[in-house]
Amino acid sequence: MKKTLLILALLTILAAAIPAQKIEKPKLTAVPPTDAQRVLIDEGIDFHDRKRYEEAIRKYEQVLRENPDCAIALYELALSLYNKPDKAKADEVARKGAQYKSKHLAQFYALIGAVLDDSGKSDEAIALYKIATKIVKDDKDLSYQMGDVSYNFGVTYFRLKRYAEARDVLKEGISADFAHPGASFLLAEIFTGTKYKIPGLMAAARYLGLDQKNPARVKRAAAIILERLKKPEEDEKTGNINIFLDMVAPKDEGDFGMYELLISMTGISTDEDKKANKTENQMFIESISTLISMLSEDKKLRSTFVGKTYIPYLDAMRKAGYHETLGYLVLQIAGNSDASKWTAANPKKVLEFYEWSRAYQLPAK
Repeated sequence: MKKTLLILALLTILAAAIPAQKIEKPKLTAVPPTDAQRVLIDEGIDFHDRKRYEEAIRKYEQVLRENPDCAIALYELALSLYNKPDKAKADEVARKGAQYKSKHLAQFYALIGAVLDDSGKSDEAIALYKIATKIVKDDKDLSYQMGDVSYNFGVTYFRLKRYAEARDVLKEGISADFAHPGASFLLAEIFTGTKYKIPGLMAAARYLGLDQKNPARVKRAAAIILERLKKPEEDEKTGNINIFLDMVAPKDEGDFGMYELLISMTGISTDEDKKANKTENQMFIESISTLISMLSEDKKLRSTFVGKTYIPYLDAMRKAGYHETLGYLVLQIAGNSDASKWTAANPKKVLEFYEWSRAYQLPAK
């Protein structure tokens, strides 16, 4: 009992450590970095991306000693502190940055919101995310920031189990910033957990085309794809193939029941497949190609979120031949030794796939 009370007391202290002070409208003018300072910031971002946060922090602090009003250095510093993690210090730096009139204001608000959410102040976090979203929406030049804002917003709703609202903000962010890996990963999780099975696969595939630096997320995204495309079960006693369909799956993103049935059937070996000596890996990749082809031809899906975002991406991937690389990457991540041999023998194809995927732009509306 005493141990429980102590833990509760510590949690209360930690939550209170993040101030709930009001954030005033920015009044200060930010000073852009010099060319030399920009180099230091880029070096810091590179360290951050490699999770070497202490080194990144030192780069940003060096810039801020020379230029304390540099908003981008303040933002990158706050972001690295948050990931270190030193969330109290990150909050302090982000609140300082939010005093400046700069293009990073929405990102400062989103980061402060993330700290508030981590400390249990989800209502205050949501209020900040809404302000940040409005800032980005009001300035078309800031649309690239919607991914960051919506991702943090989505995390808060996800933690509160408000999945419909999480889906909505994430979809808005992905539509504006299709290259944001975290937003597609979180949406893949939410889609999968709320029975949007094929949309979950599509979001997971997009994530895998953007990120290979987070092993846990990469493994989870591959598992989502494999679960959807796995071979149907065979009854050991009768030899019959069992295919199970969810008849109450939500349909606001489209009716995917037929595709789940057809894609299950493509995993069944036929006499022709056996004659052609097709391996299970080859059949798996064919399943990916078949599914993408069917989805891209369905005109009813074109008005949905996935029809405007993930399906065009997957269709372009298939036409460029990169679905094969995606398939082997998924299998390799799952521990398939033959797939590992393929990726090791085809490093150029793997690199080209990632470069193509990160550079991909959604079709103009």
